Amino acid sequence: MTTIGALHPNALHPPAQRGPRRLGLIAVTTIVVVGFAVGRFVLFQPSVETGATSGVTRAAASPEATLARLERAVERRPNDQEALQSLAAAYITTAIQVEDTSYFPPAEALLDRVDKMAPDLDRTLIARGVLALSRHQFALALDYGRRVHDRNPAQPDALAVLVDATVELGRYEEAGAYLQELLDRRPGLPSYSRASYLRELHGDDEGALVAMREAAVAGGGSSFELARIGAFVGDLALKRADLVAADAEYARSLTRRPQLVFAEFGRARVLAAYGQYEAAIDLLTGTLEYSRLPAAIILLGDLQMFVGRTADAERSYGLVRDAYRDAEQSGEVTDLEVASFEADHAQDPFTLALAVERARLAYAARPESIHVADAMAWTLLLAGDPVAARPFVDQALRLGTSDAVLHYHAAAVLEANGELDAARAALTRAFQQNPYFTYLQRDDAAALAVRLGVPTPEVWDP
Repeated sequence: MTTIGALHPNALHPPAQRGPRRLGLIAVTTIVVVGFAVGRFVLFQPSVETGATSGVTRAAASPEATLARLERAVERRPNDQEALQSLAAAYITTAIQVEDTSYFPPAEALLDRVDKMAPDLDRTLIARGVLALSRHQFALALDYGRRVHDRNPAQPDALAVLVDATVELGRYEEAGAYLQELLDRRPGLPSYSRASYLRELHGDDEGALVAMREAAVAGGGSSFELARIGAFVGDLALKRADLVAADAEYARSLTRRPQLVFAEFGRARVLAAYGQYEAAIDLLTGTLEYSRLPAAIILLGDLQMFVGRTADAERSYGLVRDAYRDAEQSGEVTDLEVASFEADHAQDPFTLALAVERARLAYAARPESIHVADAMAWTLLLAGDPVAARPFVDQALRLGTSDAVLHYHAAAVLEANGELDAARAALTRAFQQNPYFTYLQRDDAAALAVRLGVPTPEVWDP
């Protein structure tokens, strides 16, 4: 079976699908999506009608209208398994779209009710897998996906859960195999977007862009999904420092879905890259009225700190910590996110030690993830143990991912271990890939460049 690492672009055009194309029950853009990317997975729109099949349906005009309709259906038929499953799926999707984890407990309660009537149904297990993914409980999601896949290998929704879970666990070859199955069984927006992310992880940014454009052409999703696709394309353009293309993609996304925080976040990054820091700060401040996406708030704080608004930055960082605390209280696992944030923003040894401990917890759960390995390397370096950090650099870079942050962290660890030539190469690559990868650490990166004799990006010049 061909895995994504060797997947040829033509593999994005699998044989024609027999029968009607269906969108399943999968949602994997999580409430807390942070780190060094905003996430690359999109929603499968859940089946929101009851009936013998979980066929494609049209979502209502708004999440509120959809929920109200499904809640009425459950009131009329409180023992209808499919009505309960549909409402649970809608709760999960709504939680993700509006960033409100309070929908998760009622979704779980509905699934518990179904299990009491008919345990271990495929659709219930898939919904539980989606919920586990949304809470960053990736090993649990993998278990749910496998239970369905083992007895029904043709179930594409289970395959999507398996792709997402294995990617987040760092089991990339396994993820590629599941993805190929998904592409063979259900070509379309969800499978192409996942192909894009896996290609990007393997350093194939051009292939990632091709796959994401295939996802946009395939369509079939909600306005939220299609707007997210546009934001993903913008992210890929921004990653290669194509500010004009990135801004155009974010603008198109916002036309489809006004106030989409991922697109607003992208626009703010473009403004900052142009040196319009106050405009970026104003834009991100405005997003706080309808979103608490930690990645956006972190950028807000970093830009405030960059321009000398220290008190404002500290307030923003407090909001980030509140967001993580709330997420954890709702059942989400945020060890990786907290470790990465605190490593960059800690102001005392105690907080740095906390970052290392949270990184270790993340590594215990996801030892094969390149992003967890990067967090281990970075937190250990900042905590004063570059020798312990060194092996994690190789793990973080093993796929060839073209992420400027990964390579900057690698350069710092390598320099601290006396591997100066390798450090120069890593830092040069970080600067070439994306000179806008950091504001908070720009002075540190510039100092590292001076020590290594690496020219800093021209766009950093005053």
